[in-house]
Amino acid sequence: MNISKFFHFLNPLIIGIFFIAFLQNNNIGEGIEISEVLSLFIIVSIFSYLVFLISTIIFKNPRKASFYSLILLFIFFSYGYFYQLFNEIFLIKEIARHRYLVPIILIVLTIGMYKVRKNNNEYKNFHGIFFIIFTTLILVNYFMVLRYDLGPSRPVYSDIDIKIENSKNKDFPDVYHIILDMYPTEDILNSRFGFNNENFINELTSLGFRKENLKANYQYTHISIPSTTNMKHFYDSDEDEKNFMNETYHSFNKSSEAFIANKLGYKVYEATTEDANFLSSFFSDFSKIFIRTSMVSVLDDSPLPIHNLWIIDKQKRFQDNFKLLSRTLDKDEKSWFYFYSKPPHSPFIFDENGPKKLNSSPNSIFSFKGIWDEKSKKNYIDQLKYVNKTTLEAIKNILTNNQNTIIILHSDHGIHGLDHGINNFSDDSLIDENGEISNDVFQERFSTMNFTYTPDNCIGDEEKIESNINIISTLFRECFGLNTPDNKNIKFWTPYETEEFILINEN
Repeated sequence: MNISKFFHFLNPLIIGIFFIAFLQNNNIGEGIEISEVLSLFIIVSIFSYLVFLISTIIFKNPRKASFYSLILLFIFFSYGYFYQLFNEIFLIKEIARHRYLVPIILIVLTIGMYKVRKNNNEYKNFHGIFFIIFTTLILVNYFMVLRYDLGPSRPVYSDIDIKIENSKNKDFPDVYHIILDMYPTEDILNSRFGFNNENFINELTSLGFRKENLKANYQYTHISIPSTTNMKHFYDSDEDEKNFMNETYHSFNKSSEAFIANKLGYKVYEATTEDANFLSSFFSDFSKIFIRTSMVSVLDDSPLPIHNLWIIDKQKRFQDNFKLLSRTLDKDEKSWFYFYSKPPHSPFIFDENGPKKLNSSPNSIFSFKGIWDEKSKKNYIDQLKYVNKTTLEAIKNILTNNQNTIIILHSDHGIHGLDHGINNFSDDSLIDENGEISNDVFQERFSTMNFTYTPDNCIGDEEKIESNINIISTLFRECFGLNTPDNKNIKFWTPYETEEFILINEN
């Protein structure tokens, strides 16, 4: 069978796969699920062959139709990349606007259509060369992805020197480990937002929760959470250990916490407000980025509220996944449930009563400004109120179903600017070579709330956890009798988009 006869038919699919692979390679380490890639592949395949079919009807020649389709698809899928590039070039950024670029592209495509129809070339050689080049590029991109995914990593729990007996003790309580992203202490909420969080605090303490305000050891989620669940600092870990901890950020089941829980006889569950079923994966962040880099990005400035499809999906994901916390677990097995909620962190898609009413403006929700203006503060507090309400409902349901339960509720870090790396309330966000940092910035970015419920008060008020990295080691030591040592309560500043760790001088 001569596959070269089918190059012209395969190429519209090949170019779509290339742009998916290219985007995936440029987002290595972001925890992109197979379902997200597969759903995007389905959309791209349907679109590519629809373009090819229409072109075939126009040209009456499949090879010419494929040639023209490839030109059109390349422009369509790469438009966003070139648009961003042109806007970074000083001399042409003023004319690199959709209202200028789109008419130029349409004129070029119209002229190209006329030229291709008049041309007697069957483009056989072109299709063969195109297939080989772009198939090679796809393989190179996926080689890079697989190289990262299968790269060297060493489980950090291999260094844990504690005796763990595989126990099926039915008296062990169920455990819920709940993380709310970017949830600071009541002092920060009061002083920076003018919001009194007493109602939420009083509700939890009345249920028997122990409150201890902590400090994060790292200011970013992707570092803070793995250091907590693995009970290990990033700053003194080798590259293989860092690679492993990065993996546990996207898969809690690989973490040291989950490993020990399994050894204790627990069945480990994990869920996040970002989790998607196959239908929701069509509206994943990966597909949103893909569309933003394509010609569909032209619609960002139009009255068509296409962005709302992703917001509605995020709202539904949050509500559906939060319900998982309240489900009745199997009483015949002991369960360890890890749950991460991105809200109250932006985007601000909820008001205090539920999903925010959407409009056609793409900037109504995803408005990342350099400062916290009054509107941004209100949006954050409204979302936090809804998170409070939803969290309390879930916790009350958990305790109603089973009083023999441990609940760990905490945040991963304090308040950032609306987008990581943008100045916060305090303008001086720099740190000098001696680790000196403004106290205002330190308190804003590193202050985290923490509440603990234990049925037998195994973690008493006299026990001081102090920082996030020792939450889980304290739990295992005080409630399960394991010899899990604490880490140093030291904090590190990480400059935006770097892997540098600068020790903060708290003196």
